[in-house]
Amino acid sequence: MSTKETAMATRIRELATPLAAALGVEVLEVRVNGPKGRRLVRLIADLADLEADAGLDIDTITTLSRELNAALDEHDPVPGGYTLEVTSPGADQPLTRPRDFARNLGREVTVDVGDEGDVTTHRGVVAGVTDTELTLQVDDDERTIALEAISAARVVLPW
Repeated sequence: MSTKETAMATRIRELATPLAAALGVEVLEVRVNGPKGRRLVRLIADLADLEADAGLDIDTITTLSRELNAALDEHDPVPGGYTLEVTSPGADQPLTRPRDFARNLGREVTVDVGDEGDVTTHRGVVAGVTDTELTLQVDDDERTIALEAISAARVVLPW
């Protein structure tokens, strides 16, 4: 995103966060892309309750979308026309924050540690997470990985 798009995304997040919180939802990411007049505003959200049995439902997504659209119309942080898309994180959403890993406790993930020249990939089940460390169950062993060392992480899809 350009600097201008980043500023718009920040303002949209400021408008969306209290609306989402009132619905029990957390704003995970806001992206603004495209040329003026045809921008795509994508808001990715999920339930704030990490213990919830199900994910974000369509009724909540619809309500958040309607309320955010009204706030965007009122405050106009995106000049020109735009398309608003409110969605839940897809199965292939990268895991980047402690909450992302916490949402996936008990799921199998792949975690890349290192940089371009020297990457080690770990595959295991998320057994625990703190603000600074991830614990993976790999076969009969537990591995603790510093979150700051992780360069990429994704849920392993079952298909």
